[in-house]
Amino acid sequence: MAAPATAVDICNLALDKLGQREISATGLTAPATEIERVCARHYDQSRRKMLRKYIFNFARKLDILEESTDVSPAYGYSAAFYVPTDSLKILVVGDATTGGILRGMQYDIVENYIYTSYDDDGDLSVEYVYDAQNVAEFDPLFVDVLATELASAMAYKFTLKPSLVAALKQDLLDAQMAAAAAAGQERPPRRVQTSKLKDARRWGYYSRDNTRYPF
Repeated sequence: MAAPATAVDICNLALDKLGQREISATGLTAPATEIERVCARHYDQSRRKMLRKYIFNFARKLDILEESTDVSPAYGYSAAFYVPTDSLKILVVGDATTGGILRGMQYDIVENYIYTSYDDDGDLSVEYVYDAQNVAEFDPLFVDVLATELASAMAYKFTLKPSLVAALKQDLLDAQMAAAAAAGQERPPRRVQTSKLKDARRWGYYSRDNTRYPF
């Protein structure tokens, strides 16, 4: 069987898990049955939820942001940068290839802007998870996670059997663990060495807040 190539293919994989009939090729764009309407309601929400939850290589993107000309921070920071419109999760702020990653209190994300006092000629490098929609580019493990999440989200509409709902939750947990393990193997941790002295000279303080740092 060919790999899923469209969102409808993934919906039909989810419906297989629920014992429901498959939907037509236009089932998401022009839903004509109750099953198609339920799939159309849940597909994009489930897709974005799973993309935001994990870091798959196919959904990573690098970009250089331009400084905002119409918004400036009220206090604490000197510049604001537009968050990309297709961003679901910011992973890294700053250039990781040169060790110029911003950490802790060196930036904040507010109202879809990145606030910072970092100055690099009005540009800011970022890495983020984008709103990937091309199913042909999806990782096979992500397809499994998405189909199972979608089936779980639709289960109560089609069945109230506790055994099926419980089985779907376990399948989803297994799929998530496999996806997380594979993602970790493909993207090993980075070691970033920092200098308290340089931080103090550059920022006026040394921050121990690494809660935003994803590695």
